[in-house]
Amino acid sequence: MIGLLLTALQQESDCWTVEHYPLPAGEVIEVGGMDFGPEGDLWVSTRRGQVWRVSDPLGDPATAEWTLFAEGLYEGLGLNWHQGRLLVLQRGELSELLDHDGDGACDEIRTLTQDWGMSGNYHEFAFGLPDDADGNLWMSLNLGFWSPEWWHGMSKAPLRGWILRVTPDGVITPWANGARSPCGLGFGPDGNLFYTDNQGDWMPTSPIFHVERGDWFGHPASLRWTEEYGNGERIPSSTEPAPRERKPAAVWIPYKWSRSAANLFLDQSGGAFGPFSGQMIVGELTNGMLLRADLEEVQGQWQGVVWPLRQNVGSICRVAQAADGSVFCGFTNRGWGGLSPGHGLARVRFTGVTPFEVLTARATEDGFALRFTEAVDPASLTAAAARVTQYDYFDWWDYGSPQQNLVPRAVASWTPDADGLGARLRIVGLEPAMCAEVLLDGVRSATGAPLLHPEFHATLNQLPGRERTSAQVAKRVTPPEARAVTDEGWLHLTWADPFDLWNGGEGWQLVDADVDPADPRRFSVRPGQGALVNGDGRAPDLISENQFGDLEFRFSFMLPQGGDSGLYFMERYELQLVDDPWQCGGVINGKNPRQDAYRGPGQWHVATGRFYAPRFDPRTGAKTAHARFEDVALDGLITVPACEAEEITPGGLSGEAPRGALRFQGHAGRVAIGDVRVRLLEEDAQGLEWTTIREEALSAKDGAELSLPNYLGSAPHELAFRARWTGKGGAVELSPAVRIALAGGGGAEPKTGSLLGLFEIGADLIPEGVWCELRVRLGGDGVQVTLNEMQLPSAEPPRGAALLARPHLLAARGGAVEIADLRWRPVP
Repeated sequence: MIGLLLTALQQESDCWTVEHYPLPAGEVIEVGGMDFGPEGDLWVSTRRGQVWRVSDPLGDPATAEWTLFAEGLYEGLGLNWHQGRLLVLQRGELSELLDHDGDGACDEIRTLTQDWGMSGNYHEFAFGLPDDADGNLWMSLNLGFWSPEWWHGMSKAPLRGWILRVTPDGVITPWANGARSPCGLGFGPDGNLFYTDNQGDWMPTSPIFHVERGDWFGHPASLRWTEEYGNGERIPSSTEPAPRERKPAAVWIPYKWSRSAANLFLDQSGGAFGPFSGQMIVGELTNGMLLRADLEEVQGQWQGVVWPLRQNVGSICRVAQAADGSVFCGFTNRGWGGLSPGHGLARVRFTGVTPFEVLTARATEDGFALRFTEAVDPASLTAAAARVTQYDYFDWWDYGSPQQNLVPRAVASWTPDADGLGARLRIVGLEPAMCAEVLLDGVRSATGAPLLHPEFHATLNQLPGRERTSAQVAKRVTPPEARAVTDEGWLHLTWADPFDLWNGGEGWQLVDADVDPADPRRFSVRPGQGALVNGDGRAPDLISENQFGDLEFRFSFMLPQGGDSGLYFMERYELQLVDDPWQCGGVINGKNPRQDAYRGPGQWHVATGRFYAPRFDPRTGAKTAHARFEDVALDGLITVPACEAEEITPGGLSGEAPRGALRFQGHAGRVAIGDVRVRLLEEDAQGLEWTTIREEALSAKDGAELSLPNYLGSAPHELAFRARWTGKGGAVELSPAVRIALAGGGGAEPKTGSLLGLFEIGADLIPEGVWCELRVRLGGDGVQVTLNEMQLPSAEPPRGAALLARPHLLAARGGAVEIADLRWRPVP
């Protein structure tokens, strides 16, 4: 597969070049909107609130001139030069930007409309901003997402999850709803409006929807702002299907090609961008590529086929076609996780070399009518040349859906077209209300060339000539059981101050990082908090201060070309992180990865799995069980189901359940890592029974103080409880000398688990709103705090300070703290 992919990438570059634009010194251009102005300049709005003018964009990228026109806006995720006016869609308003004195800088920001709601949630984006033939503007509003059940999109403010029409003078009409994260809007064939959404709850994978007034696209949250739900009075269920039928998606893009679809447009270049004029060009952020979609209307419903077009472009959030047919791609991935580069601008140009491709694939009663970009060899059109699999999806609240009900379909026959440029493919048992994956590995051109992209995916809502079906590709099923709050029990070892719990941090940088387009063996870094990067790849190893045994792990990593690192468990069992699909995600002296889950340099990957420490006979010291790994995965794809591992650094281990540090290799090659988490799988080893003081929860908020139930204790003893915090948090005070912080966030304040005035933790180990388990041991040797089974440094209070007093729960002003399951036991 990898060899085929590399071949495809090389051929893509023969047909479409990617040119990256140098950026103004020191600037981070996170593109949210783009349009060409009346003089041919490219105008760019950014997530950081700036608007830039790029002069001579169609010339040499190295000589394009960037001029800052405006700044201080609130997240410009849409821009349109509309009827001679420069309009920018901010998070909270649609604005006109005016330059009264003609000096090239904005003098006035005039509100056109702000008739939608915001709650302040970080995810409440406003996207846009295409215009239709009547001069109306179109925008879409993202749902909000709150911890700890971050997977449920919610519409807490008016019109969240809606598509809106805006007249030139700013009058808003709510047009359609049921959207989740509607990043892209664009007009397609015959002036029809389409929008892209991102896979997640109630969105099995990333779709393209046709938009008509009154449509509902499947996510229930936005129904809150309808008469049916009292225009805000009632809140739709997040887990039960809404009592209506969703609009069928025109295209369900397979997950492997798209996890975060950007905007889309109709290629009207007449061949200047290649042979696909009249089709939709779709940006893709996560995988950093351009896709194309061929749409048609069958029995009153839009449906279509999707292919990759150009891979390895960057984290595309916005696409726009220039007058010469080239496609400008604006990048951003902060918080969204996409292919490097994660900010900036590139131009994709057709070289004039037309690849051998399927030009169109139109549904027939029993298959597809295919047209090719050049003559096809009829001798290659055999049953073995094509493989067809149909599948559908589950329509449910869970985060996306795997492909379901996969059914292989046999090829019945091929019939070449008389002109040699097409063929009729007939398939046995083809059904509507399903998707079809079609692999044409054996098809060859008349000159013997294989297809550049031999695979396409068709969404078949209907089949022409067949009885119209009411079934859908996304099928309602019994909702799954409620998901547990997955953050419970986890420790976030690199949040807030990422070096606080690690040694060897010199040589590592906390920055935002992308693979450098000019030299893909290196990282391009800029100020930020997105990654820990080991400089030139010769930094000291990053070693945890804490010792761990059995644990579950999760972390993110990105490699440049030739990157090489590894995570060592107990400093001697290595999970490989290397720019090689046959090694990355494998275990040294254990097992190589069973599948190539590694997607290549410049891609952020999430590594997960479980590690179990070796076991030894406590009497003889002989090893009774090897260390082992289970369910090691990259991005959810299992690379090592289970394996034992031999030590890389032998010796020095003993005890019933030995422990050791985590170690990220810093000296073998370049790597970027982030969001390192562990969940300890060890049980309380003391085996002493607890006495319950109170099971029910107790809480205090906004500066309040609450006395906790007293307990029968004299040192040494141990107190245990579950706790969580919101806002600015607070503390549990066991005595004036023993105060345990329950707080977090990005500031310098002590974080959860800190003993205030004794030792303070800078790493934000526990997120806001998530329950954690705390144990506090008080004895003659001081105070020992254990957080989610991880021991924190012990502390000795000042001489004479009382360790015991009537305990209190203290909330900070603007914060809240809550504890439950309060227990006590003596300690020998």
